[in-house]
Amino acid sequence: MLATTTRPTVFGIVLRAWRSVFQAAGLMILLFALTYGLMVGLDIALDRLNHLLAVPSVDTLKEIIKDNRRLPWPGIFKAMALDLAALLLRALITAPLAVAIHRFILLGEARSFFYLSRITLRFSAWLVGLQLPLVILSWLMLFAGAATGLVPMLVIMLIALVLLQMQTLQLFPGVAVEERYRDVSARLETALERSEGMFWLSMVSLVLTLMPVVLARGIAVRAFTKLAQKVPLLIPVGKATAGFLLVVLIAAAASWLYSYGAFKKSMPQGAINSPTAPAS
Repeated sequence: MLATTTRPTVFGIVLRAWRSVFQAAGLMILLFALTYGLMVGLDIALDRLNHLLAVPSVDTLKEIIKDNRRLPWPGIFKAMALDLAALLLRALITAPLAVAIHRFILLGEARSFFYLSRITLRFSAWLVGLQLPLVILSWLMLFAGAATGLVPMLVIMLIALVLLQMQTLQLFPGVAVEERYRDVSARLETALERSEGMFWLSMVSLVLTLMPVVLARGIAVRAFTKLAQKVPLLIPVGKATAGFLLVVLIAAAASWLYSYGAFKKSMPQGAINSPTAPAS
C-alpha cells in the first residue's frame, strides 16, 4: 500500500495526479477508451432523449417561474427522471475506471479491461449516495425562485453539501482498496477523521488539478459556439470529454491525498518527505 510519509504540498499533489493519469492511461488504454466511449454514448443518448421527449431546459423553466406561468409538470417529471437515470448510469460507467486508478496508484495494480464487480458496485452506490442530495437540492433551488426566503437557506445547504463532499473525498480510495468497516457510519466517520487538517490542502489541490480542464472547456465553448449550432453533437461530446477528464483527475488526486491522510497518524516524527510503498 502506498504511503506518503509526510504532508504533501499542493503542487506535489497536482503534479503527481497528472503524471499518474498519463501513466495509468498508458497501461490501461482499453479501460480508458471504453469508459470514454460509454460516457460519450450516454451524453449523446440523453441529448437525443431531451429533444424527443420535449423536456424543458433549465433556462426555460427559469423563465416560466420568473413570469409566474403554469409549470409544465409532465416535462418536469421527465427531466427529473432523466437526471436520476443519468446519475445512476454515470456512476456505473465511471466507477470501474475510478477504482482502477485508485488501485493503480495505491496498490500498483493495472487492469486493462472494463468490468463490474462487488467493489465497483459498492463504489457506484457511494457515488450516488453522496451526489443525489446535490441533484435534489439543485431542483429545489430552481423551484424556490429568487423572490422567496428559501433561497438563502438552500444556498447554505449547498455549501454544507459541497464541504461534506470535500471532507469525504478520501472515502473513495478506501472503498477501492477494500478497506473493511462494520457499517456505513464507521466508513464516513473514518473519512472525516482522515480529512482533519487537510481541508485547504484538498480543496486547493483539486482546484489547481482541474483548472486546466475547466479553462479548456470554457475556451472551447466560446470558440465553437457557432460550429455547435451546425453540429449539435459537439455539445454532448464536449460535455462527456470534460466529465471524463474530471473523473480521472479527481480519482488520481484523491488517491495521493489518501496516501497521506490514511497513514498520517501513524507516521513517526521527522519522517522522510517521500512516498513509499510498503508491503500490503
